[in-house]
Amino acid sequence: MTLNRFIIFSILLTLFSCTQKTEVKTATATNAKGQVFHADKPYIQEYSIRYYLSEDQTNQKISAVSADRNNHIHVLSNHEILVPDNGQLFYSGQLIRDLAYTPMLAKKISAITTYKNHTVYLDNKHVFSNSWAGKIQIDHGLPKAQFLAAGKDFHFLVSDGNNLVYVNADGEQLWSGKFADLKELKYHEAKNRFILVSSKEVAEFLPSGNIKSIYKGAAITCAQPLSQTDKIAIGTTNGYLIYPENKRITKVPCPEITCINEIEGELWFGSAFGAFKLNNDGKYRYYAGERWLPGNEVSALAKGPESSILVTTNKGLAKITFEEMTLEEKALFYEKQVREKNIRYGFNCCVSQLPNGYSTATMTAQASDNLWTGMYLASQLFRYKVTGDESARQNAYEAFEAMERLHTITGIDGLFARGFERDYKVENTKTEGWEARELKTGSPATMWLRGNDHPNWTWRSTVSSDQTVGQVFALTLILELVEDEDWRHRALKYLDDLMGYIVENDMYIIDVDGEPTLWGKWNPDYVNGFPTNVGDRRLYSSNIIAFLQTAYKYTGKEKYKDKAYELMNEYGYLENLVRPISEIGPSNADEWSKHLSEEWNHSDDEMYFLAYWSLYPDAFTPELKTKFEAAIKDHWEIERPEKNALWNFCYSMTGAKDFDLDESIEFLQQYPLDLRHWGMKNSQRQDVEYLPDNFRGQTTKELLPLQEIPLYRHNGQIFKLDCEGNGSSLVSAGDTWLLPYWMGRYLGVISAPQPK
Repeated sequence: MTLNRFIIFSILLTLFSCTQKTEVKTATATNAKGQVFHADKPYIQEYSIRYYLSEDQTNQKISAVSADRNNHIHVLSNHEILVPDNGQLFYSGQLIRDLAYTPMLAKKISAITTYKNHTVYLDNKHVFSNSWAGKIQIDHGLPKAQFLAAGKDFHFLVSDGNNLVYVNADGEQLWSGKFADLKELKYHEAKNRFILVSSKEVAEFLPSGNIKSIYKGAAITCAQPLSQTDKIAIGTTNGYLIYPENKRITKVPCPEITCINEIEGELWFGSAFGAFKLNNDGKYRYYAGERWLPGNEVSALAKGPESSILVTTNKGLAKITFEEMTLEEKALFYEKQVREKNIRYGFNCCVSQLPNGYSTATMTAQASDNLWTGMYLASQLFRYKVTGDESARQNAYEAFEAMERLHTITGIDGLFARGFERDYKVENTKTEGWEARELKTGSPATMWLRGNDHPNWTWRSTVSSDQTVGQVFALTLILELVEDEDWRHRALKYLDDLMGYIVENDMYIIDVDGEPTLWGKWNPDYVNGFPTNVGDRRLYSSNIIAFLQTAYKYTGKEKYKDKAYELMNEYGYLENLVRPISEIGPSNADEWSKHLSEEWNHSDDEMYFLAYWSLYPDAFTPELKTKFEAAIKDHWEIERPEKNALWNFCYSMTGAKDFDLDESIEFLQQYPLDLRHWGMKNSQRQDVEYLPDNFRGQTTKELLPLQEIPLYRHNGQIFKLDCEGNGSSLVSAGDTWLLPYWMGRYLGVISAPQPK
């Protein structure tokens, strides 16, 4: 099953016939700003369809898999043939008993292989197939036969683990012999020889009847002869080697190799913890965790239908699919998913629970619904401007209605809510210790009050600086990009109300209890109370100057301009915001500073870069604009190892010529289609270069591919290697992917899709 049913407007996607890695290369043409842009041509998008053993099959051991020219997949498990049933990307299937050929139900199948694009079986009497009109049925004479390899002209080598027989299609036994402790048989077409594998030896058998030992070692687990060469990849419990060089390679994702296969010229490895492929650049593409596999103990690898790769594990079968797709097609896939799964009262929300699978998405009020919605709203405005698609405009307007109600539901002009909910509890006081809990957990203290519009609705207070960033970012882009006067008028009112409320309350957001919210503070006493190396001092200065500039630009009210200059000239906010980012680091000045500077805060990065859309374009003077551009570049430089498309495109908004376009496209292409939270583990890998503990939390010298790491959001740590997860929640693409993509389209650094 392809993904086409998930793509909006029934876009037909053509399956690609190659699994080679697509290299990102920028075009030589430039946009109106003289920036090189990416021509959106099809690339290869990976995703996995998983099929699980049922509860009554959990004790079965899968040992082999085969796919034939009719796209039939056969899985061997405990002498039975299983087939995959009803699998799709978001709906895992099951492995069920193959009932197609009823006479086979009584047979105890001990091995299967793919030969001339057909499946061939081995039982205690015959080598046989249901292809070729069933004429292939060869008596082999080994009642305990376990291993099978198919050679030239329907010649087969069969073994019971110690005894070997070589037979032809007519059933003639051409040779017999012994090879002790056999673990695997393979045929090497380039040399017309069979490869015999034991735990201590690899040997070759020639059709002339000779067995010759070619490699002796310890803890050998498997082998794979390489096409068009005399080389053999030999797997062990501690890495692999290539015969005849015999150099041990242990710097792999998991060195306990369980199986090896060469598929379409690429070397694939199964291991005790996941599967991996050797890329042309010498690095490994790693597939582990339930984003990719139903269980991590890999038992077999095979070429699958339509250029897929089949991986069997201790818990089932994965069909890793490689599909040709443009970035716009990926965007439309996500657009449909967001509308179906992630919209709650107009908010762009993550799905907090999938209790009984993908169709049972449960959404609840979350602390940052406002921020994620502002980011999604912006993505839809960018989309509307470059495509003219009316549905994008409608999506943006519905998101605005939700963000607008955050203002009206409180009944206090300028004070907006974090979120709202129908028929929810009322908590009208902040319980003792709320600040300590918020500091410890990172989650805003809950305080729910009755709505101003309907008595059965409640709204969440304790609004913060990052929520303010979301509001200003969205309202600014509405004022910048929307032509509808009523919509613009309403957006301007809420921008003015919000900024007026902050200015009138001495640069604080005052909550309903009459006190500043924990994170809604831009007052100089608070901001300059931090040492210069604590990030909040730079961040809050940068954000509030951006907000005030935008408020002045669209309202024309001098109080905003005056306040901005007061903060910059009298309280050092300009000095704060242009301070080199390299000076940010740990501080022990006081407990508050220590807490806020224990590590780099990636939520701060999100706040910075979104607010740069007000800081740079709305600068009061060319001189300030130049200083702000330098400050943005300074920040961007330290973020470059993250390869984050959103950071890069926000920086490109300044007109920068070098903004890591290739890395941005790589980010967008690599981002997984499956946005469920799956457990991931990379800290055991021996193929990456780790860094010592550091302030920014960068764990590896180079960023691992996004398909291999925990699901990333812009306020998270992209260098995080491990996480827990069982797929029971779903992140929205509205803020994570759609915003950078449509921003790139709007800025002209990504083209419309090019002809295939």
